[in-house]
Amino acid sequence: MAASIFLFILLVQIGVSYITTQKEVSIAARRNMTIMFFFSVVVCMVAYDIAMMDPSYYDILGVSPSVDDKTLKRAYKTLAKNLHPDKNPNDENAEENFRLMREVYEILSHKDTRETYDAYGQEYMTQARISPRSNSVDLSYERLLMYHAPFYFISALVAYALTISKKSNSARPYALVMLFGMAIIEWYTKTYHDCLWFIPLTIYQQIECLKNIYHYMLQGAIMYAGLVYMDMETMKLALLDSVNKRLKAQEAALQKQEIMLRLLIRKVLNKPADAAAVGSAKNPEEAKALKDAMNVNTLQPSAQQPQNQGQQAAQAVNQATQRQAREHPWGLYIFIGLSLLNYFSK
Repeated sequence: MAASIFLFILLVQIGVSYITTQKEVSIAARRNMTIMFFFSVVVCMVAYDIAMMDPSYYDILGVSPSVDDKTLKRAYKTLAKNLHPDKNPNDENAEENFRLMREVYEILSHKDTRETYDAYGQEYMTQARISPRSNSVDLSYERLLMYHAPFYFISALVAYALTISKKSNSARPYALVMLFGMAIIEWYTKTYHDCLWFIPLTIYQQIECLKNIYHYMLQGAIMYAGLVYMDMETMKLALLDSVNKRLKAQEAALQKQEIMLRLLIRKVLNKPADAAAVGSAKNPEEAKALKDAMNVNTLQPSAQQPQNQGQQAAQAVNQATQRQAREHPWGLYIFIGLSLLNYFSK
């Protein structure tokens, strides 16, 4: 399980990184491509997990989990004739295979033990067997709670640990809802022995596939949250940078208009712009116009330049981007470590 999760993370990380580099594609298209790629990888990984499952008791007898009692008995008799040690004297494992087949049929031929096996599998039946010579299994509330609690506790801890950062925080509600829904599905299927009959797997095998899918969906939700995440501080800084650029452009335009007006005033007056001309002016308006004409010689606005904040905003955006890039690898390490702990705790 841990190896398949690591392989899934590697494949999805490579695919998502490639999709995000396609700048010529719109953001909506990149999101759709990411979702399609993610579900394609999930289907492939689930098929791989099913193929790597240990053979069930039904596989040993060569029948499907939905087989009826008559067909099961017929398959057992046919297999017993073929695997009998007397008919296979050269096979050293003939006696062991025949004994295993008889034990399997003994469990599946009784309704109670068959339902218990379908719901919990061979591992639980071996651990919770009341006595070595009996097929009866302990199905008490305490036993079942100790059997199911570790997975859900560790999975909730993994989901919380991976969604601590702001970049992946929006994936936490979806992860917890998926975990709660999976717990309800497992309780219902194992209580009422109702499962997807068209899938040739037992109830506990379907639940195992569902648990694997949850791990894949959790990591996919975290990656998608990081893809659509927008830091408000970064957005504010980028907006401030844009506003500063517009203000600088407007200021430059006003400076040009001011210079053109001063040149126009000087041309209309057609008088030397010096201190003597200003002193001989007949009225204050004319003196003011002559002073404005004198200021045209410098062609420099009197107002001070505002402090340029564009570089500061760009620097702040780069720092925020670097800070976000350092958040996700730690979550990846925590996910792998807790997944291994979950695998070995079974």
